[in-house]
Amino acid sequence: MFAFSLYTIRLFAARKPTNAKRLQYATAAIVALLIIAAVGLGIHSRGAKSADDGKLVFGWSVYDMSNPFFIPMDAAVREQCEALGVKLLPTHDQKGDATEMVTGVSALIAQGIDALLVSPCSPESMSAITAKAAKANIPVVVLDIGTGGAKINAFLRSDMYGGGAKAGRYFLDVMKQGLYPDITSKKVAIIKCETSATYAITRGEGFKSAVVPAGYTVVEEQHGNSNKNEAYKIMRVYINKYKNDLAAVFCENDEMAMGAIAAVDEAGLTGKLLIYGFDGNDDAKAAIKEKKLGGTVAQDSHRIGAMGTEIAYKIVKGEKIEASEVDKDGNNVFLVPVSMIDRDGNVLP
Repeated sequence: MFAFSLYTIRLFAARKPTNAKRLQYATAAIVALLIIAAVGLGIHSRGAKSADDGKLVFGWSVYDMSNPFFIPMDAAVREQCEALGVKLLPTHDQKGDATEMVTGVSALIAQGIDALLVSPCSPESMSAITAKAAKANIPVVVLDIGTGGAKINAFLRSDMYGGGAKAGRYFLDVMKQGLYPDITSKKVAIIKCETSATYAITRGEGFKSAVVPAGYTVVEEQHGNSNKNEAYKIMRVYINKYKNDLAAVFCENDEMAMGAIAAVDEAGLTGKLLIYGFDGNDDAKAAIKEKKLGGTVAQDSHRIGAMGTEIAYKIVKGEKIEASEVDKDGNNVFLVPVSMIDRDGNVLP
């Protein structure tokens, strides 16, 4: 094709039309050459769906590497790819930004990967991503957060609602044991994740399902958007509004729990107002040892990453996979168990 195009240029140059015509012909031929070159490169890129050494190539885009929850997940994806002999492109960090997520994931897809692993900061943007992946015949595996209703190949998540209920039952248990005699209030509050985190926001619903039937009233529910500083500000509002008439605050993730305990500590209410988290991050475990955090529901983000990578590998290889359930969008869902870390740092089933 390239030889033909160069020949065409020479032919136009050899003819003797007017100067304007000669320029028009030559320009058209050069444009044609550039288009052919671009198409050729595009075909090469799309066709190179494995590394030069024959290995499968996976792309991985993570919600936000500044959030401790995703660090073990990222490590697990890299470890499992190495164990399976899969080449993993450098981790794409969305930094919690929806535009960055779409741009970065689109760039991974354009590199001709064999499978895409993504933990989306913006689940509602997943449909645009899966449309691009489908055109390139690239399977998509979502790790945690949510799918935004998009059709994907597999979705791995923790039992969010069940984990929230587990935290609620634990709170009731410590109150029944009289471990906090200074706490007499029957009011509790919740600091929620962002509304787009479809499954994470069911954690608070699970917490309510346990405490409300036991006689507690949920007096506040505000969105801290998985942000420590926002949660700190919300917690200060709760404290100023309810003073000592608040027994506990359930935070839908540990990052927000860290902000909440900072406000509680600042107000001199540590041990008089209980804070619970969700994730099982190292910061939360340290806060439990310091008796600042009443407990947390531990997700196994490392296991989510490892399982997701293995499932993606099996999908590419055409192997059968058994899902825990199928969601309303027809996606295969794989549930990863959670556990409760109590006030003494013990892991409860």
